[in-house]
Amino acid sequence: QGFTTELLVCPAQSATAQRRKIESFLRQNHVLCCVLLSLGKELQEWFATHSIPALVLGSCHPAVKLPSLDVDYRSVCRHAAGVLRAKGHRRIAFLVPNSDAAGDLASEAGFREGFALRPGEEPIEALVVRHQGTAPHLRVKLDALFASARPPTALLVAKPPHTIAVLVYLLRRGLRVPETISLIARDHDHVWEDAISHYQFAGDTFAHRLSRLMLQMVGQGYLPPEPSLIFPRYLDAGTVAQTRM
Repeated sequence: QGFTTELLVCPAQSATAQRRKIESFLRQNHVLCCVLLSLGKELQEWFATHSIPALVLGSCHPAVKLPSLDVDYRSVCRHAAGVLRAKGHRRIAFLVPNSDAAGDLASEAGFREGFALRPGEEPIEALVVRHQGTAPHLRVKLDALFASARPPTALLVAKPPHTIAVLVYLLRRGLRVPETISLIARDHDHVWEDAISHYQFAGDTFAHRLSRLMLQMVGQGYLPPEPSLIFPRYLDAGTVAQTRM
């Protein structure tokens, strides 16, 4: 379309230092549209309170009023909960980074909604297990889960690298998927394709939707402060089994 794009990287410093770098860039350049990736709540709020056309690539933090484009993680995790409870699972853990990223928080909310107790139904142990994103800390969390008197019969895992780490852990413990424990990956990765049940959408869907929103913002100067969500389809790769417990 003839527009120039530029990538501005803010080092992992304080939100104040990042804001100053952004302010300096905006003063020196005529920016028609800002696409915000992995910005914390404070910086999202700053864009929301300034007249700067901005689109969040991901989810907005609660109470932040900006347009955004993201996977509908809340619905995805609610759907995953439904898949697992339909197979009779009553002890399930959701492994998610303790990042406070808006998408992960939405995932947690959807997971809990999916396991809301229904009238006459036996209690369900649905645990949200936050970890620091490192393999050692993930192993510590998994050790605690499987050392308990009532270990989980199913796992939902966020982020592809952590899904691989969980799978390796299960193999080392001799826990077979899905015979011993069921597994769903929240996200898609080409590494496993048809090997792990997960959620995916066509590779160009996200890019096309983002391009349209960016051009709309450039043309109009604004977008309604609401989310544009993509719901991926569930791909059953046979890693979820009927529980025998």
